[in-house]
Amino acid sequence: MSENLFHRSPRLNLHAILKELDSNPRLPQAELARLCDLSVAMVNNYMKELSAKGLVEYRRKSSRFVSYHITDLGRHQLRALKRELLKEMVRLFAEAKRTILETILDSLPSPPRRVILFGEGHLAELVFHALESSEIQVIGVCHDDPAMIGREWCGRAVLNPSQIRYLAPDAVIIVDPEHCDRIHVRLAYLRDRGIRLVRLDSEPDEDDSGRSREKSAAPENRLFLAVREM
Repeated sequence: MSENLFHRSPRLNLHAILKELDSNPRLPQAELARLCDLSVAMVNNYMKELSAKGLVEYRRKSSRFVSYHITDLGRHQLRALKRELLKEMVRLFAEAKRTILETILDSLPSPPRRVILFGEGHLAELVFHALESSEIQVIGVCHDDPAMIGREWCGRAVLNPSQIRYLAPDAVIIVDPEHCDRIHVRLAYLRDRGIRLVRLDSEPDEDDSGRSREKSAAPENRLFLAVREM
């Protein structure tokens, strides 16, 4: 199972199991465990609980084949869990935006006014919305994939990285967790032009010239871990 800073609650596990069974009642428990990112023993315990509460019915066709069918009560419970999950996701979205904004501001000696995002994906979208709700203006989005150049992303045309120096932002925020190291090295020349680099997988430090430099990514970094699990 993947390591995560946020511990999954039993109710979230029940939601995952009911959701998978609602789609396919013929799933073996081993496959159900894999899809829900749980151990087989945990799934077996949850299935016993769901059966005892009348949320799931076992239907045995042979000594080796069993299917698991959600009852009407089980579907009612699944809908209730979905509503509960949606409310929690909205709360976490708001908290993620606050955390991202704090992380960016902590990485710079003064609040930036104009920034460029480098990358796209779940983290990029979170960062974009966090900045849109602040006084920091996202003046552009860059990508190093030629196929992405010129496309629209969150209402912005994707730019070639070579355009960054002409736009002269206060900072470039690297929002590609998979290629952060490579992008950071590639954009290092921008520091000589007074453009700061922000990467959300490390803690800022100060070099001899007073400019921000970053340490290696900490394996326990909460922001990237959370986004990778989305």
